Amino acid sequence: GVAVSQELYSEIKRLRDKKGKTIVAYVSSTGASGAYYVACAADKIIANPGTIIGSIGVIAEWVNFGDLLEWAKLKNIVFKTGEFKDTGSPTRALTEKERAYFQGLIDDMYVQFVDAVASGRKLELQEVRSLADGRVFSGRDAKERKLIDEIGNFQDAVDLTAKLAGISGKPRLIRLSRQRVTLLDVLTTDLSRFVPFSGQTLKSQIRFQYLWK
Repeated sequence: GVAVSQELYSEIKRLRDKKGKTIVAYVSSTGASGAYYVACAADKIIANPGTIIGSIGVIAEWVNFGDLLEWAKLKNIVFKTGEFKDTGSPTRALTEKERAYFQGLIDDMYVQFVDAVASGRKLELQEVRSLADGRVFSGRDAKERKLIDEIGNFQDAVDLTAKLAGISGKPRLIRLSRQRVTLLDVLTTDLSRFVPFSGQTLKSQIRFQYLWK
């Protein structure tokens, strides 16, 4: 979601600005939307020439099954305390006021995204806005548009980090190990942790996301 990307961005900025840490973001295959938001907090961004970069924008979506309820002769009964309390209900269409309300929320989150990119990449706001229409770019194109700093692979990112941090010789890499998943884990826990499609698109809860689709 939007807030998760912002929290990661803020923490990386804190490490840079208050702890004096050198941070280089390496994007191997895809750094779009929320992932790109987070990467913009780094000192430098390195990506492969064919990496997908960008998708600056906000999206919100949910499934509306009002027609299905009508077909089944079912009715959703709602008691509420305010006009917008059930805005986005999956059982009915949005009113024009509700559409304007949601668009206002998305527009505000979009401005926050653009501001973060402009600040992190040291670009003018108008320069970012011209690229912030949801498009993605190849790594090579992204470099020309100043969305990343260098074209390179993982080792190039390591070398640049060492150079910026003033590390002489070969730097020692510390890799976080992934949690091992056993058959028992799969059988006794929430499968959404292991299955790419968790059914989120069928849920009625509205989620505002920095997401590339």
